[in-house]
Amino acid sequence: MEVGRLPPDPLRRNPHSYAAILDATVDLLANVGYNRLTIERVASQAGVGKATVYRWWPSKARLVLEAVAERYEFEPMVQSGDLRTEVRELVRHAIEFMVKTPFGHALPQLAADLADDPDARSLLIKWLGPSRAAHLAVLYGAAGRADLPHDVDADLVLDVIAGTVLYRNMLGHEIDERLVDQLTSLIVDRDLPRSKATDGRLV
Repeated sequence: MEVGRLPPDPLRRNPHSYAAILDATVDLLANVGYNRLTIERVASQAGVGKATVYRWWPSKARLVLEAVAERYEFEPMVQSGDLRTEVRELVRHAIEFMVKTPFGHALPQLAADLADDPDARSLLIKWLGPSRAAHLAVLYGAAGRADLPHDVDADLVLDVIAGTVLYRNMLGHEIDERLVDQLTSLIVDRDLPRSKATDGRLV
């Protein structure tokens, strides 16, 4: 199974309608956003009855998650043997996903629906699982080389990266190479970020 793919549901009998629904969902997510995406709009654009969509997906969150999982593939992350390069790539991956994709922009709105939809949350975890495992392997590989502490909490390190990018993007803060540098230095050098006013000089 390809990374980021969910297993097909054998109960879906019409592959053409299924593909049309997924395509319409991804297109609407990119063009109108998660909040304005509705089952009715998806059905209309896909050329199917809305009852068909409701029968296959009991919630908008699950429809969006499956559509994105089927149409979006993560860039592979491999170990290079250089911790600074690897951490920079982890940060850039988070930025690419959460800032530069329609699904990333939808995450804050989707999160509200996930609170009341544990099945959708499980789908999200399952979809992100292979990519997260690859990123964890990079950090554990660095720990195996003694570039990071042997007992590093790799899950929390990834959460620090993703949470920072998500929060700053949600509030409209600048996300640029300086942020990449700051997060990389925080993890690699254990160097706390400094404000722009004090960067590069003693205070």
